Amino acid sequence: MRININDIEINPGRREAASEDVQRLSESIAEVGMMNPITLDADCTLVAGLHRLEAAKLLGWTEVECTVCELDRLHSELAEIDENVIRTGLSDLELSELLARRKKIYETLHPSTIARNLPGHASNYESSSDKLTGEEKPFSQDIAEKMGVSPRTVERHIQIAANLTPEAKDILHGTDRKITKQNLTKLSRLEPEQQRSAAKQLAEGTIKSVDEYTAGGLATMREDRYYHTGAFIVNSFSQQNDVLNRIPEAYKLHLDHYREILSSEQIRTMIGVAQGSIKMLQNYIDFLNNELEVSE
Repeated sequence: MRININDIEINPGRREAASEDVQRLSESIAEVGMMNPITLDADCTLVAGLHRLEAAKLLGWTEVECTVCELDRLHSELAEIDENVIRTGLSDLELSELLARRKKIYETLHPSTIARNLPGHASNYESSSDKLTGEEKPFSQDIAEKMGVSPRTVERHIQIAANLTPEAKDILHGTDRKITKQNLTKLSRLEPEQQRSAAKQLAEGTIKSVDEYTAGGLATMREDRYYHTGAFIVNSFSQQNDVLNRIPEAYKLHLDHYREILSSEQIRTMIGVAQGSIKMLQNYIDFLNNELEVSE
């Protein structure tokens, strides 16, 4: 059936066709014709074939061969997602979100697959006669076969989409940097506030991997623990004591020099500082003795 191109509707928010792919496809269509018609639903809304439609427009066609299928809304969206999933150029995050949406639609259309995918269900065992047949395959198996990947790969994408916070997704969608599936997986395992911080640093290029973020976080945690424990106090006191031990030696070595460069007023000032230090140290000794008595 030939349909006027101007009558074909495209759902808002649908991913735009890649211009390079459209150009190559238009050249092929110009040479051999459109081998496969585009697919519309009963309302003349595009289901599959966006690149073919855009190629026809580029060639100046006013009509295009179409197949009109009687799909309900969910089936139509499922077909649209399937077309997008097989395209190149999707980021790992975009693919994860598409697969997550497809899973919801698939399990709505095939509710029996939800229970059968649960651990311990009878259909998970070889001896079970309660097996999925036809199109009622578990979601991950169904789409994995279509994509040519393993079900485990599909499941990882689903986990990414499910566990990443909306804020982290927004941050990553706003960057031109490539965020790998490995980084997305690790990012999705962080706490929400950590996701926001790590996603921002990935998007800005401050870090190249989530491992860098977590390593830095562990270092900060170790530093916080250091300053909240006795190690900080003991080390600081030892350093101060080491400085004090060196004062007599420095005093002897530079006594004459001190007399040359210090005025009487400056020497009095230093005496006051030293006396203040003596008082401070005596107060600290009293404090430590009190702590010792309490602990014993």
